[in-house]
Amino acid sequence: MSLIGANQWHLSFSPVVQNGSPLPEGPLQENGPGDPEDASASASMGSCQLLTSLVLSMCCHVLSTTAWSVNNFLMTGPKAYLTYSSSLQAGAQRGIEECKHQFSWDRWNCPESELQLSTQKGLRSATKETAFLHAITAAGVMYTLTKNCSMGEFDNCGCDYSKSGEMGGRGWIWGGCSDNAEFGENISKQFVDALENGRDSRAAVNLHNNEAGRLAIKSTMKRSCKCHGVSGSCNIQTCWMQLSEFRDVGNFLKIKYDQAQKLEMDKRRMRAGNSAENRGAIADTFGTIARSELVHLEDSPNYCVRNLSLGLHGTEGRECLQGGKNLSQWEKRSCRRLCHECGLKVEEKKIETVSSCNCKFHWCCTVKCEKCTQVVTKYFCAKRNKGGRPHGSRRKNRVRHN
Repeated sequence: MSLIGANQWHLSFSPVVQNGSPLPEGPLQENGPGDPEDASASASMGSCQLLTSLVLSMCCHVLSTTAWSVNNFLMTGPKAYLTYSSSLQAGAQRGIEECKHQFSWDRWNCPESELQLSTQKGLRSATKETAFLHAITAAGVMYTLTKNCSMGEFDNCGCDYSKSGEMGGRGWIWGGCSDNAEFGENISKQFVDALENGRDSRAAVNLHNNEAGRLAIKSTMKRSCKCHGVSGSCNIQTCWMQLSEFRDVGNFLKIKYDQAQKLEMDKRRMRAGNSAENRGAIADTFGTIARSELVHLEDSPNYCVRNLSLGLHGTEGRECLQGGKNLSQWEKRSCRRLCHECGLKVEEKKIETVSSCNCKFHWCCTVKCEKCTQVVTKYFCAKRNKGGRPHGSRRKNRVRHN
């Protein structure tokens, strides 16, 4: 099947839902200027709001879907949603956390504020960053559904035995319990793609990136084997396919993010709106793009600068690292990228932490702890001095951790 044929359901824009809004595009809010503890609390609250929004959106859209049928799945509407709701929420959370990890030391660090703005009409962005968000979210949902299926949490699926008993190669055969990636892919597509009901180039890009995220799951699966033979001689092996760690999926998609392609649409043909000419222009553009690649329509904004209209808080107040063991290249360069290259200085803060320590169990049955104080040095991006405190000034904060 040609690329166009494989993606025809994307490019023909057959509506999956009658009414709806796009897939929420972003995770936890980035830390802006202010107390680190307050920023952490705000991020946690933002996570809850984000997941609630995502899951409720999935529920409402599935109830109005026209493609939902008993022939595709063994249940309908609300019952089906309840069956998968916890997996959908856990999958979204998994994608959010991985996005935070992958971009933790970058100028853009998966702010929830961008998610909120991207769901408003007229403010939906289609940058490299939102491409990654769509991909990692779709991947997280598929990954969790697949894993839960293999663990027997759903009545209508189980291990993938489609190749069981076949020769896989010299000295090994297919067997065991392969993770059922097809099941996870189908359910993820049904729920996540249903949130994107537009018929324009932006919707096409979002759906394409959703699929790229799901393909990343398949691309990172690994073969596991068990030896058979007298005294462990391993004359023959039984092998099955397993999901890799989700961190491997995140690393895979981060590479795709670095290689993301910007699409140049034929604006003259696109002026036709939702006509066949419009769809033809989109199909022609996607014809040369591999399904596994991330794509975007717009250049990324300047993430150094605070711009609330775009949901951006800038890098002022972001923490960076100076020195330490076993740091990644991104961590080593964090102060330069987040602070210096954004026209900010690095401010050193002495933070006093109070936490429980020297805990002892007393019969019966209590645990008593002492309170220990420790001063740690952290570094944050701050505005350069303009008649304020001298450069290199230090601040001391007190933070309690029970």
